[in-house]
Amino acid sequence: MSGPVDLSEAHQALDRLRPQLCHCGLKGECLGCKGLEMVRRQLEAVAAAASQPVLLQVAQEAAMKDMAAQFEGMAEKLMNDPEIRRAAETMSERVMHDPETQRLLEELMKRLGTPPPDS
Repeated sequence: MSGPVDLSEAHQALDRLRPQLCHCGLKGECLGCKGLEMVRRQLEAVAAAASQPVLLQVAQEAAMKDMAAQFEGMAEKLMNDPEIRRAAETMSERVMHDPETQRLLEELMKRLGTPPPDS
């Protein structure tokens, strides 16, 4: 792969999704805003790693696995908090019941090469 990867459409999709998930008035303080920023950073990291030569990709793959393990640990800690768990469940329900959000997620998943989850 040569040259920088154009992520503008993915960023635009995340920007359109943010108002639908936000509960803090777009201040970046709620679970929806923070989650989308985490997805944005992961998307950028994957694109940057995938555009590197193979040897760098191997090193970055190890770093991504480490980051994923850290993310899982953080998610587990967060889900142990009943209030955060309820907020995440509410957000998930809201996302799954909004046709436009489902369409945006499916579009993003297609662009990332991941099959969309069954509804």
